[in-house]
Amino acid sequence: MRHVILFGGSFDPIHYGHLEIAKAALASRNADELWFIPTKRSPFKTDSTSFDDRKHMIEMMIFGHKKMSVNSVESMLPEPSYSIDTVNELKKQYPNYTFDWLIGSDQLPRMHEWKQIDVLKDSVQFIVYNRGTEHLTTDYPIISGSVFPYSSTKIREGKSMATKPSILRYMTEQSLYMQTLNRANLTPYRAEHVFRVVALAQELARAHNIDYEAVTLAAYAHDLKKETDKEDLKMTMQAKAPRHEVLHPAFYHAFAAKYFLTRKYYIKNKHVLQAIEGHVDGHSTNPVGMILYIADKCERGRLWDSEPFIELAKQDLRKGFKALRKYQREFEQAKGSLK
Repeated sequence: MRHVILFGGSFDPIHYGHLEIAKAALASRNADELWFIPTKRSPFKTDSTSFDDRKHMIEMMIFGHKKMSVNSVESMLPEPSYSIDTVNELKKQYPNYTFDWLIGSDQLPRMHEWKQIDVLKDSVQFIVYNRGTEHLTTDYPIISGSVFPYSSTKIREGKSMATKPSILRYMTEQSLYMQTLNRANLTPYRAEHVFRVVALAQELARAHNIDYEAVTLAAYAHDLKKETDKEDLKMTMQAKAPRHEVLHPAFYHAFAAKYFLTRKYYIKNKHVLQAIEGHVDGHSTNPVGMILYIADKCERGRLWDSEPFIELAKQDLRKGFKALRKYQREFEQAKGSLK
């Protein structure tokens, strides 16, 4: 009879701690396999990233670990995800398998809330990874290992990079957590501006059939460093873009956001990076750059009638871009400042 450990969770996204826990469980239980079981939607969470995206990130994390795989059983089950339904389905599909269900010690206090927990206990062997619980007492086998300070929440908020570089790049290119990242790092006022820029940028991308993912990422990322301390921005310019330090400080956040994406999230798309760097004055003239410049200046929360420029840009992107840039330069010269 084949012995398989089931490791369920949202994995939103998966991080190095999940991988180390899986390795420890395999070694401790001498199991044949470990299956990651991403939830379709957790009954304890109100929202989550798509199943396919989370599955893909797990696959990237466990690549090369021959005893680990992803089982998509929950994608075929009704929502929300309940462990008893998952186990019942797996027992139907694999009648000659014996299953362990891996949980963290932090889950023990809430197990009484699980659907049909008494039936579930008879169907699988629960095993518990001790996540720092002192004097852990349980009748279930305990998996010993290190306590990892990693958190999917902190990764989503940009406060941790504790997952594979390929996952960091993928989740950023797909803009999976960009709303969360903006809300965690910007004031509500600035974050709402960014979201309006994204909406208009996407509108223009659809109108011209321009790379939707690249436009979305550029729009979400362009102001990530807008509210960073001025001295920190100056230091970034000195270290990463010394020849541009002579520019007005209003440009600094654009360069900082560009380097943030390349350094932390391994983004290499030149059109995206150039668009972010050039969004203040419109010096990036690739299609993504033109769209970001227009969307930033014309998003519909700004207190001026930008609709004529939006309509012109929908008809002819380059004409709309040039007209807006001319208007902005005349406005800035008259006012004597950059906006």
